[in-house]
Amino acid sequence: MPLDVQILTWPPLALLIALLSGFLLIAAAGATICRKLRNDGDTTPSGETIALILSIYGAIYGVLLAFVVVIAWDDLNKAEDQVDAESASLAAVVRDADFLPADVRNHIATDMKKYLDHILNTEWVEMKQGRVPSASNSYLDGMLTTLKGYKPNSEREVADYERIRADLTTAIARHRDRIAYSDEQLPPLLQYFIFGGAISVILLACWYRPKDRLDQLILLTSICVLLASSLLIVLGLNHPFTGDISVAPDAYYRGILSQYISRQ
Repeated sequence: MPLDVQILTWPPLALLIALLSGFLLIAAAGATICRKLRNDGDTTPSGETIALILSIYGAIYGVLLAFVVVIAWDDLNKAEDQVDAESASLAAVVRDADFLPADVRNHIATDMKKYLDHILNTEWVEMKQGRVPSASNSYLDGMLTTLKGYKPNSEREVADYERIRADLTTAIARHRDRIAYSDEQLPPLLQYFIFGGAISVILLACWYRPKDRLDQLILLTSICVLLASSLLIVLGLNHPFTGDISVAPDAYYRGILSQYISRQ
């Protein structure tokens, strides 16, 4: 399991405490170093100048961080749309299979039950662990083979046959799209930016030294809490199928598909 996925298995409070502790350690070290470097007041920027730079830098970082959150949230919604689209295609296959002879319909129903069980108990577990399931599936292939072996006898049966075959082909494509989205995450460059930017904001705040050390302590602690909370959200959105903020398989439990799901 990748390290970033392992981190997402932590309880949110534990992850928040870990982020906050790391930022506070950086702030403490940065404040100590900056205090030693600022012995000569004539060679350092004024507090007002640093406060202005910090406010501008913080505003820019905040806007870019919001942009990253929007990208991650959009990826999460797209992954959820893929799940909904796949479940809708599978439901269409089930409904359109009603016209088929009993033996063909039973074969499709058996493969459908096994396929849904595979999604919920195998593929979903793999995706939550940050692994990418196989894009091919024997149960989908089995349904397609069953359809290919059926020979319609009338124009009406031919039309129904073409419709269910199109539905199954769409379901196979949706399955591949969902598998592709299971590996979706923020580009490494954006991940480096959000963590590097957070550290630089803290270090810049360390360079700002109010008259009262308590004011600096409050300032640094507030910034660390804000950054830790923000990055907790970003981390939670980084993998669409992992963590507390992730896509759930609820779509497969709704409607006509629910009759094919084994209840534990």
